[in-house]
Amino acid sequence: MNQNRKFIKYLPHLGLLALIVFFITDTTPIILSASNSEKSLKKMEGSHKEGSHNEGSDGQNISQEEKEKRMGIFHYNEGNKSFKEGRYDEAIINYKKALHHNETLKEAAINLSTAYMKKSNFDEALETLKVGMELDSTNPHIHYNYACYYSLTDQPKASMEKLQEAVRLGFTNFKQIETDPDLEKLRQSPEFKSGALTQNTKILFEWNQGDRTRGVDL
Repeated sequence: MNQNRKFIKYLPHLGLLALIVFFITDTTPIILSASNSEKSLKKMEGSHKEGSHNEGSDGQNISQEEKEKRMGIFHYNEGNKSFKEGRYDEAIINYKKALHHNETLKEAAINLSTAYMKKSNFDEALETLKVGMELDSTNPHIHYNYACYYSLTDQPKASMEKLQEAVRLGFTNFKQIETDPDLEKLRQSPEFKSGALTQNTKILFEWNQGDRTRGVDL
């Protein structure tokens, strides 16, 4: 009888102890789960889903300037993919992003002007060409694009002058000159038919002729 009374006396304490044990075991998975999430977040840090550029091949962080250059190249190449597939709006967005990350990327300016012309957005094309000239005034592809711009906007004389300048600076893809639809109006003009691009000029650069388009993949 006395033993039963002692058991009843300690029964509330046993119940409290059991409740404490329950809470401890019940909260352990939550703590582990939070810990696992924190590890997962740490693994995700440093990755970039747009460019998938690593922070550095040796595990060291690269400079912010280098990051910007890499992102510029990434968006430039993405723009080229869109351009080749005829998705000029997407190409324009990516070329503009490329210049945002790397404002000295002249290839992006050249191809951006081409994409604008494909959309008949000649005002933006001209402004982009001006940027290209500031970046590299002796780049033959910039002068070639100027020739295309002037041809498309019915300015054959200015187009011819820019085309001659492009050739003088090293543009040698004469097949492109003969087939590029952007130069169609120029080819039909008296300025072009007069033979201003003489055979001697072609021979001068023939040795270096190749498939040099208005931009290059990096």
